[in-house]
Amino acid sequence: MDHENSPDSLSRTLADWQVQPPRSPQFRAAVWARLEQVRRPADWPAFARAHARALGGALALALVIGAWVGREQARARVEADRALIASAYVHDMDARLMRLP
Repeated sequence: MDHENSPDSLSRTLADWQVQPPRSPQFRAAVWARLEQVRRPADWPAFARAHARALGGALALALVIGAWVGREQARARVEADRALIASAYVHDMDARLMRLP
């Protein structure tokens, strides 16, 4: 049996293992600076720069949807006007309603 891969060897290795991160004298000040940065409300230009891709996509989507809705409304209005003009033409050409001079 291989002793290097045994569960007891792994347990001993993990028990002996200690993490010793390097000490930073400015750690606490950096943490407080980050907390203050999050606490302050972001201004619009900073927000726009941070989310430029999402804002650009939203603007493009709004333009496409607006153009499509406008096109459909124009098409509906043209159809309604066409029906009104056709109805008025048929009404004006009705021989029963014509007056002779």
